[in-house]
Amino acid sequence: MRLFLNILLILISLVACYIEDIYLFFLPPQPGKIAALTLRCYQPFNFDQQKALGEKRKRAVSQYVPLYSYVPDTADAVRVKMEALMQEITELQGQKQSGRELAKYIQSEFGVEVPWETAAKLLWYPNVAKLIDGVLTIEESILQRSIVEDPLPLEGKAAIDVLYPAPAGIVVYPVDDVITLEDAKTILGSKIRQLFWQIDEELLDPVVRTALAVIVPNLQYDQEENDRRIEEIIQRYPSEVIPFESGEILVPFQKVLDERDVLLLTAYQNEKHSFLKTGSNMLIILVFSIVLYNLFLLKILTPLVRNGPPVGLHVFMLILNTFFMKACLVFIPAPVYVLPMAILPLLLVLLNQERVTAVFTTLMAATLVVLCAVRTFDILLFYSFGGLVAILASASVQKRMHILILALALGGINAFFVMFISVDWGNAVPLSGFDTLLDAFSPQALGTIGWAFAGGVFAGPLALLSLPFLHLSRHTASTFKLNRYTDLQHPLLRDLLTKTPGTYQHTMSVAHFAQSVAESIRGVNTLILRIGAYYHDIGKMVYPKLFVENQFGGKNPHDDLDPQKSTKIIVDHVKNGRKLAQDAGLPDVVIDLIEQHHGTQLIEFFYEKSVRNRGKVLPEKAFRYPGPKPQTIEAAILMIVDAVEAASRSIREPTRDKIEKMVRHLIEKRIADGQFDECDLSTRDFAQIVKALVDSIEAAFHSRVVYPWQEEQKG
Repeated sequence: MRLFLNILLILISLVACYIEDIYLFFLPPQPGKIAALTLRCYQPFNFDQQKALGEKRKRAVSQYVPLYSYVPDTADAVRVKMEALMQEITELQGQKQSGRELAKYIQSEFGVEVPWETAAKLLWYPNVAKLIDGVLTIEESILQRSIVEDPLPLEGKAAIDVLYPAPAGIVVYPVDDVITLEDAKTILGSKIRQLFWQIDEELLDPVVRTALAVIVPNLQYDQEENDRRIEEIIQRYPSEVIPFESGEILVPFQKVLDERDVLLLTAYQNEKHSFLKTGSNMLIILVFSIVLYNLFLLKILTPLVRNGPPVGLHVFMLILNTFFMKACLVFIPAPVYVLPMAILPLLLVLLNQERVTAVFTTLMAATLVVLCAVRTFDILLFYSFGGLVAILASASVQKRMHILILALALGGINAFFVMFISVDWGNAVPLSGFDTLLDAFSPQALGTIGWAFAGGVFAGPLALLSLPFLHLSRHTASTFKLNRYTDLQHPLLRDLLTKTPGTYQHTMSVAHFAQSVAESIRGVNTLILRIGAYYHDIGKMVYPKLFVENQFGGKNPHDDLDPQKSTKIIVDHVKNGRKLAQDAGLPDVVIDLIEQHHGTQLIEFFYEKSVRNRGKVLPEKAFRYPGPKPQTIEAAILMIVDAVEAASRSIREPTRDKIEKMVRHLIEKRIADGQFDECDLSTRDFAQIVKALVDSIEAAFHSRVVYPWQEEQKG
């Protein structure tokens, strides 16, 4: 099972490292599609918009349609000026004026210089009215077309937008239907000369030049609107270089992809190495890290901690943590600091795991999440620091409210850590006052600090919400779950009191002595040991009268039974206890204490009785408990305390020396029998056990003042 869990951890971690790449490989980004994941960059990345968008910007600018405003009074203005010219000629003719007055008028009104001699000829030309009227007709026909002044905005365009007064609005014209002012003047001059070819050129030329002077464009380039349209294109296709830090969001979850998102993701994919190329390297790193972690737990931590670490449980927790954290990263579009990484260490502490083991599992979890998400030392330090603080601060957690208070503290610590690495210390040192201190942080940094605080706060409630799912298995037991079994009103303990009152009193005494011993030895789980003491003999409820403490001086049924049958009855109380505990849903950690509290000890009384009855030495195996031997220090203490409590009741006139001698004898006997070979008990531990037990038993057998009526009875 351990091998399977480790292989599963490697596979899940590998998929978590490349889930975004796999997604983009099989579902390439397209405009209009919805992002099914939050896509982040795993390494620093500069998005060169000029490189990615330059061609599209040029194409968009070349394809944009310029806007012109129609000038409706152009033809009227031309007619007014030409009619004014004709009126001036008529008046000058009536006044018998010379050509000089007409030349001055044309110069002042039209800006055309005409020799006075030529002006005189025009003034007295008999058909001058028809000539000017014909020129005006030609001009008006030309002004029916779309005329622009500057040909530059039309270059490369297929059409233009022309804004007419309401209600017409904007009308699109092909560029081929648009002529420039220069072209209009050329057409006008050509048509005048074609129509009035019979008129002398000297006389016709000033009329032509005057007509050319009054014609103007009827389409005006809308500079403001066209600048706005071009600026909109530039903003749509900017040319800046945008830096992205590791872990920063490229495209958030559920965003409808636009053209820029697609170009951004394409540029990022082109810059980073393909997962097909880096996957083998990452697999090697993951295998090496996880193998090293397992070796560290098994080869280095196991000799150092009281109880060997349950590697399978820790690997399983790593699998859940990696899966959950990666799910948060891909479905929550928030900075990586929001990850509630303290969930794992809090759960490990609540599940009564060794602090040292929890520390290294937390560091391994931080490493895996960093490999799957950010791959920077700052984030690794942030996750590790928060997890270690959670382990240190959760030592005194006894109630659920304590977890919520601790979560607030973790949020503050996370925020302080991010603040420390985010502040510009060069600017912050000389600052004084809260307002000026805030100036040292960018708005983005302040937002990140808030997310970091939220990540720490969320860890507590999420840990509490996770516990019920972990409690579904008997293999896990948190402090809160175990506390339920300390209630003396638990159905099993009520049955124990009712059916086996002697065993119940023995159990309470064992629990008291065991707690005294546990409090004197570092690293012993007092809660588990006390619960194990409460339930270690529940198997005696099956045949209560076959155990001496429940016979209350009556006949002992074992006197008439075969020693081997009596041995089976005594041994079966362990098996029956395990079955009752399993049926009641007690955690495995308590069931283990029930199974191990007698180890593989020899039931000496019935063994010696059998030897006496048969007159020969018999194999001891048939008279031993099935075991296993104590695997933990808690099981070893329970074995010792169980024997000491029972033996202490047979001491006559107990003194401290007698009690200590009895305790040492029982311990040495079990050491010689190899009962503690599979658990970690040192010489110092045995000394502390002896002292704690002697003190407790001596206190239990303390002397009291003898009352007069007791003296009379003695006499």
